[in-house]
Amino acid sequence: MRKLGIMWTRLKYGAILCMVLLTLVGCHTTKFVPEGKYLLNKDKVCINDTKAVSGESMKKYLRQRPNTTIMGFWKLQLDIWNTQRGDSAKWINRQIRKLGEPPEIYDSIQTQASMVQLKRAMDNKGYFSSEVDTTISIKEQKLNITYDITAGEPYHLRDYNIQLPHAELSQIASFRSGIIPGMQFDADVLDEERQRITNIMRTRGYYYFEKDYLHFEADSAFGKRVIDLKLTLHEYFEQAPDSIKEKVFTKYTIRDVVFYTNSAIAEENSQAPDTVRKGDYTYLYAGRKLLREGVLRRRCQIVPGDNYNQRKVERTYTALNALGPVKYVSIAFVPAGADSLTCVVVVSRAKIHGVTAEVEGTFSAGDWGIAAGVGYTNRNLFKGAEELSLNGRVAYEWRQNGGRALEAKAEAGLKFPTNVRLNVGYNYQQRPEEFTRTIANAGLSYILTSGRRHNWRHTFTLLDISYVYLPWISDRFRDEFLQPTNILKYSYEDHFIMDWSYALSYSSYRKNQPLRNYATFGLSVETAGNMLYGVSNLFHLPQNEGGKYEIFKIPYAQYVKGDINFTYHQIFNKANRLVYHAALGVAVPFGNADVIPFEKRYFAGGANSVRGWTIRSLGPGGYRGTGDRIDFNNQSGDIKLDLNLEYRLKLVWVLEMALFTDAGNIWTIRDYPTQPYGQFKFTEFYKQLAWSYGIGLRLNFDFFVFRVDFGVKLHDPSRTNYDGKQWRTAANGLGWKDDMSLHFAIGYPF
Repeated sequence: MRKLGIMWTRLKYGAILCMVLLTLVGCHTTKFVPEGKYLLNKDKVCINDTKAVSGESMKKYLRQRPNTTIMGFWKLQLDIWNTQRGDSAKWINRQIRKLGEPPEIYDSIQTQASMVQLKRAMDNKGYFSSEVDTTISIKEQKLNITYDITAGEPYHLRDYNIQLPHAELSQIASFRSGIIPGMQFDADVLDEERQRITNIMRTRGYYYFEKDYLHFEADSAFGKRVIDLKLTLHEYFEQAPDSIKEKVFTKYTIRDVVFYTNSAIAEENSQAPDTVRKGDYTYLYAGRKLLREGVLRRRCQIVPGDNYNQRKVERTYTALNALGPVKYVSIAFVPAGADSLTCVVVVSRAKIHGVTAEVEGTFSAGDWGIAAGVGYTNRNLFKGAEELSLNGRVAYEWRQNGGRALEAKAEAGLKFPTNVRLNVGYNYQQRPEEFTRTIANAGLSYILTSGRRHNWRHTFTLLDISYVYLPWISDRFRDEFLQPTNILKYSYEDHFIMDWSYALSYSSYRKNQPLRNYATFGLSVETAGNMLYGVSNLFHLPQNEGGKYEIFKIPYAQYVKGDINFTYHQIFNKANRLVYHAALGVAVPFGNADVIPFEKRYFAGGANSVRGWTIRSLGPGGYRGTGDRIDFNNQSGDIKLDLNLEYRLKLVWVLEMALFTDAGNIWTIRDYPTQPYGQFKFTEFYKQLAWSYGIGLRLNFDFFVFRVDFGVKLHDPSRTNYDGKQWRTAANGLGWKDDMSLHFAIGYPF
């Protein structure tokens, strides 16, 4: 009877979902298409005789595109628009219009404009003899259009000649030029070359030099599909007055730098009531001082006496905008003589104080929880852009298998504008596994960004000290885990960790190119106990009964740990993308430790891992947990692998959906008796990969993303050595409780 009830529930909710989808899909898509007009249903660009240019890349030149699709075929926004009825002035219809998208009515004029744009784009790639035609098919007021491009043979450069009257300009244009005889003609490469030359000129002090002063002349009158290219100054510049030419080819120096820390004064060009002059630097204030003069001067790379340098201007923007109390920065240059400039820097004040509060509810496999947190930030503690952060959080969870979990933590951090950060924290945990743990820690780190767009981030944790203290342990837990024969007992004893680490992160994302594919990469290395072990060994310090060195009569951990992760976003359009993710972590104990501390071990399952499992319920390897709250501690390991594929699609307004599949697991480095089938073996690990699939809904409010993911187990390695039903199907007794998980989370999983 129970199975029949489950089956009926599934059928009922499945039928409701199908009815909703069929209602939307079944909407008459041409409902609001006027008589005699056509809905632009599909478009396609085909390039017949070259693979150097893809048809998909040419779609950006089309002047008219079909309605947005979901998963390549479902026009959800159009279907929503078509659900409105009656008067468009009614409130409900206005809301529908906000969520939906009106039908894209085919426009022949836009088609002609698209053909012109495609022809120009092909010319820019060197295909001057290309031809563009269209094929149109119509069915039931729906129009499909194909743009057929015959590329023809491309043109190549036969000769490149630089004819510039200015010696330094000519030398810059000749050195490491991106234009090489024999290359295929490409207008984008020519434009990049003009920009390269201009950047170098402006770096060398030529403040008034502009890219548009450079001009390429192409001669293709040879009948052999070759071009002779010549770089000259533009005709309108040649005809300009001598005073303009002299101005453009004059190197300018910086005479002085003026800082305004009140944008209103800068706009009125008035004298501030508080003015400080220090050498060639002037600081104008109104009211309270925003930043100390030394902080502004050190962040400003525009130095009096130096030549104007565009690169230093860009670096100054970046350095000042990175300060917490700064909202935005503007930099301008005012003539101060025949060959000198005054640099005017306007710094706008941001909010100095910030308070955050959050309340979170969780539900996972029958376990309910609630958490609340509060935070305070002061972005200018000592008038030097020092950022103080204070955070506190309390969480409580009711476990279905008995017991309660309580966690309270407090953190304080102080970040200096030199990118040095100090932090301290305290964490209290009352675990349903029948023990209480406290963790006190303090750390010192340094953060460095690099790359032209600062897309590389290096974090050096110079020192991080943690003291783990267990004030209470139940007799049952002590008998289970703290026996001398249990290799994992060290994880549940008082211990000391002193480590250092290095973390590297990279992102190729560009704000000005949101539809461009991009990748993120992370790498970290952490090691602990080496210096303490070296000192202990050098001075032959006494060891405890277990043969381990101690500090302050507390054993210390020694290990090395490395993590690497990679994410790639393949973006099809603003509503559809595929996200690939892989992560690998390995931790190895040695020297003064036989096992990795519990706080540093890996766990699998949960909202950011293999989502068919609840958090910390998967692995290690083929190990199968008993479900007892004490056994929960055995599901940890020294190696972790996550492989994820997620298809994300934007539905309407802030609502997004995701289809995903996850694989992964954790393993132990050594064969621990309390974790059977958990050791990593090259001949076995791929058979022990857990695999799940599922669907998710997200509310994307830009400033944060609320996420709900429903995961279903497909391959459960823990069943291999028990009942053999590792492939979770209806025939193997697939169940709601044991094989499915619901996750609530903030932010994307990767």
